[in-house]
Amino acid sequence: MCYRSGKEAKHDLKRLLGSARFAFPLIMGRSSPLARLLTVLALSLLFHPGVANLTSVRSLSLEESLQRAQAENPLLLIQRARTARAKALKRQSLQGMTPTVSVDATQLRWDTSVLEGVPFIEPGLPPLVTRQDFGPVEGRIAGVQLVQPLFNLGAWEARRQADRQVKAARLTLSRASDEVALTVVETYFGAVTAEQRVEAERRALRTAERALRQAEGASDEGLVAPVDVLRARTRVREMKARVAAAKSQVIGAHALLRQILALEDLPDLVLTDSVPEPSRPDIKTPHGIAQLEDRRDIRALREALEAARYGVRRAGAAYVPNLNLLLRYQHLDSDRPLSFSESGWLAAITLQWTPFAGFSQAGAVDEARASRAETRARLDALRMKARTEAQTAFANWRAELLAWEQASAGIEEAEFALKLTEGRYAEGLDDMTALLQAQTEELAALTRELNARYGAVVAAQRYRLGVEAGDPGEIVR
Repeated sequence: MCYRSGKEAKHDLKRLLGSARFAFPLIMGRSSPLARLLTVLALSLLFHPGVANLTSVRSLSLEESLQRAQAENPLLLIQRARTARAKALKRQSLQGMTPTVSVDATQLRWDTSVLEGVPFIEPGLPPLVTRQDFGPVEGRIAGVQLVQPLFNLGAWEARRQADRQVKAARLTLSRASDEVALTVVETYFGAVTAEQRVEAERRALRTAERALRQAEGASDEGLVAPVDVLRARTRVREMKARVAAAKSQVIGAHALLRQILALEDLPDLVLTDSVPEPSRPDIKTPHGIAQLEDRRDIRALREALEAARYGVRRAGAAYVPNLNLLLRYQHLDSDRPLSFSESGWLAAITLQWTPFAGFSQAGAVDEARASRAETRARLDALRMKARTEAQTAFANWRAELLAWEQASAGIEEAEFALKLTEGRYAEGLDDMTALLQAQTEELAALTRELNARYGAVVAAQRYRLGVEAGDPGEIVR
């Protein structure tokens, strides 16, 4: 896939349309060898590579990128699946609080030699001893059973634990959504900055080619040494290599953006939004740790800690007996050897208690306590990390903003110095070393401004995410 800027694509389109407007009126006239030749040429232009490039170009704004990422980003899809799983576990926890209804039916047939040839006394005078078969025994049993938990401490604690886990999953998903939005902003503007670096390198290449032509003209007149031409030509070759390297960085930046946006197709992206001017902080110090407690990742871990606490209580509830209400209706129907049909009801309260289960209960309690301790440690570590991130992001924001202001002021000075040096070189007052140094300084000034602008914009968005001061995907200008 080759990198083509929007200007190059527009230029190809205008050239193709101009060729078509010239050729197609000739088709409508009388057929002639010249008209047929021009017709063939016009049709061949329709298959120009520029047309293919235009059809494979996809315009993409920052807003479209953010919307695409929220819908298709793999990390968000994974977190949404985890949230759905937490909701499913919460629904499963209702099992220990709601009734269980079951229906069973059994068809019986017992055929054994024990029931064959059984001695039997027939009444009469005199009584006779005979043998009779009583098998096989056949019958049907059907029943309906309802079990309603009356007291199940473990189920109650499991319900509370699942509810906290759902809240934690939702907060984690919300935080992940903001993190993905920040990643999209960084990647999108990173790709835009990479494209602008290409334009800066091309500008420097044109300046180097102009210096080469100037050196060749002066060398032909015997005003400069041939080594000046060699150095100018070396500079041109170096800038061509830099342009190629900058184009490769654009391709890599676009590939990373496609990965984040989950774009399976591979069209050339045309990014329509430019990097804005950085915003300035309206405060002098970052937010304190008290405000950082409202961060959603910290709140999510607090909910997870509460869930772990309920998990300890759930594990300890295994030592507490459970009470259930049992209701059962049963019908028995038999054909052989006796024919009868009976129905019956059963109502009972059952007590289930397992005071010892081979240390499994004690092990479950220890495991739950260890999980609670781990979650508490993670929460403490996240609080310290959040404070460090807020302070660091705020300091980086101010530093990047100052760097951008200084870099912006240096562009005009570098351009003026280059123009002055070119004039002095033409008059023989400066040598090629000074001219090449002026070109290098101008390119460095342009590159510094691009990098500083991008760094200041991203630093501001990172601070907003760090303290959750708004949507990180919304650019503050």
